Parts: sequence; C-alpha cells; structure tokens
Amino acid sequence: MTAAAQRLHEEAARCIKCGFCEAVCPTLPSAGYQASKGARGRVLLADEMLERIGRGESLSGLGDSFYSCLDCYACYEVCPAGVNAGKVSHYAKEIIAESDQGVPDMARLMEKNIMRFGSLLPLGKRAASWSRGLELPATGDTLLYTGQMYQLMSFSSALTGFLRRRGELGKRLIVGSSLKFPWLMKLAVLLNDRQMFDEMNNSLRNIAYLLKLAGIRFCYMGADEPYPGTLMFDLGFEASSRAYATAVTDEFRRRAVRRIITVDPHTHDILANTYPSLVPGFDFEVVHYTELLGSLKFSKTGRQVTYHEPCHLSRRFDSLSAPSDLLGRAADISLPDRHGRRTHCCGGPDELLFPEISSGVTATRTAQLAEAGNSMTVTACPVCLLNLRHGGEVADMSQLLVESAAR
Repeated sequence: MTAAAQRLHEEAARCIKCGFCEAVCPTLPSAGYQASKGARGRVLLADEMLERIGRGESLSGLGDSFYSCLDCYACYEVCPAGVNAGKVSHYAKEIIAESDQGVPDMARLMEKNIMRFGSLLPLGKRAASWSRGLELPATGDTLLYTGQMYQLMSFSSALTGFLRRRGELGKRLIVGSSLKFPWLMKLAVLLNDRQMFDEMNNSLRNIAYLLKLAGIRFCYMGADEPYPGTLMFDLGFEASSRAYATAVTDEFRRRAVRRIITVDPHTHDILANTYPSLVPGFDFEVVHYTELLGSLKFSKTGRQVTYHEPCHLSRRFDSLSAPSDLLGRAADISLPDRHGRRTHCCGGPDELLFPEISSGVTATRTAQLAEAGNSMTVTACPVCLLNLRHGGEVADMSQLLVESAAR
C-alpha cells in the first residue's frame, strides 16, 4: 500500500456513516444531491477505491467525486468522529495522479503549466504591473509575496467564460490541444477582463500602501515572482508539488529572505501549512499582511458591510483574527448565519473543472450574504471576490482599510 493509500485508509476508516457532513457540504445540493458529490459519498467511495487497489483493478470513473470537492473542510467541523472528507478527497486525488488513471485533462494542463511557466498562465511582466511606480526594492529579508493570486483572477475569469461558451466538446478540444501544443497557453493570456485586472492590481497597491503606512519595510520579486503551486497540490500532484515547492524555496533562500508577507488565504495556507511538509527545513516566518497592521489607526467610514470569511483563513488557522478585527475598526460589519469556522465556501475552487457546481455554491453563498441586509460584501480573498461579485457589490477589504486609514 502506498503512503497516500495508507493515509486514505486511516482517514476514511474512522467514518461512522452518520451523515452529519452532508448537512454542511456545499457541493452536494449544487450537484443535485448526487451522493458521490457529497462529503459522505466521497468517504464511502474511498472504501471502493481501496478495494479496487487491493484487487488490482482500474480506478477510472472515480475521479469526478474527489475532484469536485472544494477542500473547504466544512465537513470536518461537524464530524463527531473527526473525519475530514476534504483530506479524503486529497489523498484520493494523490492516488489517481500516482496511478495516472482518470486524471482530468484540465488538471493535467494546470500541472504542466505550473511546472513549465511557474504559474497557471504565462503572465510574465503582467503579473508585476501593479507595482509600477512604487519603487519597491528587489532584495531584503522581508518579502511581500503575492503568489500571483490577485493577478490571475481576471485572466481566469475571462478564460472560464470563453470555455463555457464553447460547450463541453469545445472545452475538451481546446484543453486537449493545449496539452499537445503548450504554446497555445501564451494565447490564453490575451483573454483578460481589463476592468477586473485593474481592480485586482489596485487591491495589491492598497496592501502595499497599508504596509508602508505601518512602517513595514519589504521587497518584491517583480516579474521573477513564482506562483506557489497551490492548485497543483490541491489536485493531488504530490511529486510535482514537492519538486516545485523546493525550487520556490530555493529562490527564497537565494534572495536571503527570512520573513514572507502573504496577501491571500490560499498562498498563506500553502506556505504556512503545506510547504513545511514538502520542503525539509522550511523555516521562514509566514505572516498574513493584516497581522502587521495592528498599530495603524482606523476611523469608522460609516459603511455598513457584510464580511465573507474565506475558508482558508477561518478554518485553517485557529488564531488568525486580524482580518475581521481590522475590518471591525473600519466599518460596521454584519456576519451571515454561516460565519467563523462554519463559513460557507464561495465555490471558486470548482470553477474550471466543475463550473455548474461552482455556480450553485456561489448562488447559495450569495443568498446567505444578502440575508445579512447590507448592500456591500467585503472579503479578504481574490477567489471569493471573483466569484461573489456576480451576486452584488463586493469589495476587497484592503479598499475599506485604505479609506479608513486615510481619513
């Protein structure tokens, strides 16, 4: 039994089949209550996977269940046996990737892009365009690391819309062609939502402004900054992730970095929680930018907003309260019924592989936020910002913090 199979067995074996997880799993209702697209269904399917492995049978046909998991860990919060169906899905994806049986072409394409371009898309200098005119130093022991997450959103949105309009067959043809001819991905960056691109760049400029206002000295890698490989790891490509994370870490060390400031939940999560297991001796201090702004004085802007807490901040870190604390100093905030460790996913992680499920999860969360009664939603995640904007006015929290600090 491989290491991934052993981890899958240990996690799934604790399940007592009570079904509590199905009440909070965001993908189950969005998939029409198809059992295999819910948390309990994935754990039960893990048993089937292990049995097939034991019999030496093919794993084909099992992947959709696990790849549709959002890794939001909502299931873990309610499980009386302490089973994390999100981890079950992750280990299952590792096994599928290792066996090379049933890996979606889109997942393969994303892995190849990251290994080839150092990003999901070959953004090149576009990724650093937000920093023009800021005169940020290229070296220093404290690094502002964007991980290209904000920058990728406008291209991801445009590409997703392009693929949806081509239908399932067209999508398969485009993805298959891109696997064979990697240069096609350089054309993909021509698809860009310019308004969103400017908005995301402005969020990064706001974050840099706030850090400077707080007296934090930092450097930025500019066009040399790599994507951290988050999605490749989430899709189960463990061997590639380990090699890639080592290369990224080597670059940090080459630049004599000691402290890394992150700006989004996904990058913060993978650096703080995953890189130490992928890279021996990963001993950098990883801090979210909001944790460095406590000394700033904020005045109430008079805005009344609803705060959507990202899963990768509220459930992956027990003591990271800085985002909500700061926002509460800048505006009058309301929380939806599902908040804190019970927060509901925005649906973003499923957008490329399962757009229908993603849209359903987003619609559910949008309705929950609307019930709070405020016209504006604020979040601290570019993925959430991208997905929730279809349901009303949504802003990055850096915008409100700058407004408040500038008053």
